[in-house]
Amino acid sequence: HWLLVGIAALVLTGGVWASEATGAGGNGRGAFTDDDGSVHEHDINGFAEADITRGCNPPANDRFCPTQAVTRQQMASFLVRALDLPPARGGKFVDTAGSIHAADIDALAAAGITVGCNPPANDRFCPTDPVTREQMASFLTRALELTPPDSSTFVDIASSVHREDIAALAAAGITLGCNPPDNTR
Repeated sequence: HWLLVGIAALVLTGGVWASEATGAGGNGRGAFTDDDGSVHEHDINGFAEADITRGCNPPANDRFCPTQAVTRQQMASFLVRALDLPPARGGKFVDTAGSIHAADIDALAAAGITVGCNPPANDRFCPTDPVTREQMASFLTRALELTPPDSSTFVDIASSVHREDIAALAAAGITLGCNPPDNTR
């Protein structure tokens, strides 16, 4: 599940995933035209080479859109590819039918990694909403089957419904926080 840790690093902290990939054609520039010069270009190329990302402008997919937020539907496809999840039958959510990521959203739901975005009904996925750091913590905690610890060092998660999952990611060393060097938030 090293790919999930890489995804977590990129989504949660903007961190770096250690990849040996050099991109398309071995030129080190990669397949995307809009990531040249990015501090994350090497990692983006690695995710492309591993077929976790395919681009942000179908059908050409020659752009990565490195400064855009990740949507919940895009995150679903990243996780399904990284985990190599099997396809699922039927959809659980009423708001994903028009999404090109609908099959991946269904696979993520069937695997128990997502439960929805509108508790308690949870019949919606909110595919075009950005995935928040706390939501990503819950997705990854479920995907990696992490156990929440008894406490957390983060001072800003007490009111979050995702607090136990955030603490689980921290205990696993997947997130350190967002306010270096203290990392108390």
